[in-house]
Amino acid sequence: MDEFSCGRLKKAKNLTLIFTFVILSIFIYFVIIDKANIIIGLTNIVTSPSTLITDFLVIGGLGATFLNAFSLFIFNFILVKTFKVKINGLILAAFFTIFGFSFFGKNIFNVLPIYLGGIMYSKFEHLNFKTILPTIMFTSALAPFISAMAFSSNSSEEGYLLAMILGIIIGFIATPLAKKMILFHEGFNLYNLGFTGGLLGAIITSILKAYNFKIEPQKLISTKYHLVLLVTCSMVFLLLISVGFYINKNSFNGYKKLLKCSGLKSDFVEKYGYGLSFINMGINGFLSIIFILLVGETLNGPILAGILTIVGFSAFGKHPLNIIPILFGVWLAGITIEVDKFVLVLSALFGTAMAPISGVYGPIWGVIAGWLHMSVVINIGVLHGGLNLYNNGFSAGIVAGILLPVIRTFTDRKNKFKDQYFLKRQELYKNLYSKNKSD
Repeated sequence: MDEFSCGRLKKAKNLTLIFTFVILSIFIYFVIIDKANIIIGLTNIVTSPSTLITDFLVIGGLGATFLNAFSLFIFNFILVKTFKVKINGLILAAFFTIFGFSFFGKNIFNVLPIYLGGIMYSKFEHLNFKTILPTIMFTSALAPFISAMAFSSNSSEEGYLLAMILGIIIGFIATPLAKKMILFHEGFNLYNLGFTGGLLGAIITSILKAYNFKIEPQKLISTKYHLVLLVTCSMVFLLLISVGFYINKNSFNGYKKLLKCSGLKSDFVEKYGYGLSFINMGINGFLSIIFILLVGETLNGPILAGILTIVGFSAFGKHPLNIIPILFGVWLAGITIEVDKFVLVLSALFGTAMAPISGVYGPIWGVIAGWLHMSVVINIGVLHGGLNLYNNGFSAGIVAGILLPVIRTFTDRKNKFKDQYFLKRQELYKNLYSKNKSD
C-alpha cells in the first residue's frame, strides 16, 4: 500500500510539473514578446508608490508584471524550502495571496525590509524563523508603506533609508500584534493580517500625516488583458482540479465531507489531504470567475489578486457553500448603494474572508456579513490611506468582531427555547408514563 501511495504521489508530482511547465511557458511567452519594454516596465513597478489602487498591468505591462509575480513567488518558495517549512493549507494560502498581490501592490523591493524585520524578531525572541514565516508572508500587505515613503513625489533624500527602517519595524512587530488581534474576531476573519495591518497602518498613517507626509491615492486599473488573464486562470484551475482528482485516486470521494466543514480554523490539507484541497481550490477559482462574469466586470490586476486569494484560502477554510452567501450579501448591498462594478466585485471576492461565519452560523448570517462588509469596506480605507493592501481583511475583521456578539445573542436565545421545549416535552412524557403506570 505504501509503495502504491509513493508511486502515485510521484506520478502526481510529475503531472503537476508538466502542467506547471505549460503554464510557465505561456507566461514566459508574454515576457519574451514584451522584452523591449520589460526593463522599463519592471522599473516602473519597483519605483511606483503602490498605493491603492495601482494595477501593475497599467504601469508595467503584462511581461514585466508576470516577471514581478514570479520573482516574488520564487523568492518565497526558496525561503520555504530553505527553512524546511511544511506545505500545509496556510502556506498554500500565503503563496497564492502573495502571487495575486504581486499584480498590484507588492514587488521584490518593498517586501524585503518586512522579511528582514521578521528575521530580526525571530532572533530577538530565539524562535525558528520558519514558525513565523507565514505571518511575515502575509505582513507584506503593508509593503506600499515602503514604496510610498521611498518614491512618492514628496519623498525626501532620506526617504529610502526611512522606508527601509519602517519596513523592518513593521516586520518586527507584526507577529506579536497578529497574535493579539485574532482574539477580536476569534478566527472568523480568515485574513487576520489584513485586520492587524489595518490597525497598524492607521497608526503609521496618522504619524506620517502629522509630519505633513502626503499620501497620494491612486486608481489605475487595466482593461486590456481580460482574455489573457481569463484563459490563464482557467488553465491553472483546471490543473488544480485534474491533479487533485488524480491524487484523490481518480475520484471526488470525500468532497461532500469537506463541504460540510465550517471553515473555522480549518486546514483542509491536514484534514482532507492535498487531493481534495486542490479540487476545492480549482472549483472555487472557477466559481470566482463565474461571479465576475455574471456581474459584468473585466479581469485586471486587483481582481486577479482577489481570485487567487480565494483559491489559496480554499486550502484553509473556504469552500463553495460558505463563500456563496458572502458573495450574495455583498452583491445585494452593491445593487442597493452607489458603487461601480469593480468595487462590488473586489469587495465580494475579498469579503469571503468571513466564510467561517456562514459555515458556523448558517447562510443567512453569511449574507448579512457580506452586506455589512460592503458598507464598511468602501469607507474604511481612509484610516490607512490606501497603504494596507488587505483593506478588505481590515473591514472583515471589524465586521466579524462586531457581528459575532449579535449572532450569539440570537442563537443563544434560540438554543434556550429549544432546551426549554425539550425539557417540557421530556416532563410531559414522564407524567404520561407515570399516569399509565398508576392505571
